[in-house]
Amino acid sequence: MLKDYAYAKINLALEVLDEIEDGYHIVNNLMVPIDLKDEITVEKDKEIVIDDDPFKGHNLIEKAAKAFFEYTGIKGGCRFTVKKNIPEAAGLAGGSSDCACAIRLLDKLYNTNLDLFELKKIAESLGSDVPFFIESKLALCKHRGERVFPYNINYKKYRILLIKPSSGLETKEVYKRYKYTSKKREESINSIIDGLENDDVSKIKKFIFNDLGRTAATLNKELKTIFNALRDNDIRVFISGSGPTMYLFDPSDEEIDKVGNILNNVNINNIFILETKIA
Repeated sequence: MLKDYAYAKINLALEVLDEIEDGYHIVNNLMVPIDLKDEITVEKDKEIVIDDDPFKGHNLIEKAAKAFFEYTGIKGGCRFTVKKNIPEAAGLAGGSSDCACAIRLLDKLYNTNLDLFELKKIAESLGSDVPFFIESKLALCKHRGERVFPYNINYKKYRILLIKPSSGLETKEVYKRYKYTSKKREESINSIIDGLENDDVSKIKKFIFNDLGRTAATLNKELKTIFNALRDNDIRVFISGSGPTMYLFDPSDEEIDKVGNILNNVNINNIFILETKIA
């Protein structure tokens, strides 16, 4: 039996450009993995089996396994177990990360020794974010997000405070409602990278952005309420991906305490709050 981890991500920058086809937009998406992860194990079996399938009919890992066997031509099976820690429909790409993790595990299980290009080719067939998680490292993801350009730089493992409302958001719906503004953001992305390279937290926070943020807030009242409550109290909070998860980048202990006090006064139940760090 083999085991691996599927890490969540946050978006430090998400530039959404014009629509290209079937609801997909061109993006410049700066993503970094965080130390919130699902645990996945696999062993050989006669069929593709997911014990206690956590995907409620979506069968994401089953799709990943079928794509792997189709690409390699292997006539085999596998049995997966998944310990879910990443919330669903959260803007953290837990499902995409699980898919990539399944591909990596099957590559090891069947000793296929696929290179990164081949692993990402399989991943691309499963979703725009999946190729990023083959390596799970800081990268700028382009086109639909499937073209991954990693950054080989050293950066501090900054603290991250995640805040997720009880309700979720569907990525497809957020993109569908998004209106392109023609605003270019290359300079902001470069400034974030420079901030990471030089441990300049104030610069990183200054330039973090998400073009989907406003649209996500219009579609999720809980997100909008929490976001506005934090901003009204001078808390720098950012939205990850298509939401509704928000995060604080490298917060102080005082800021974390302040967030707790603010959220106690927000009339929303079952808010998911977790302190983690960049992986």
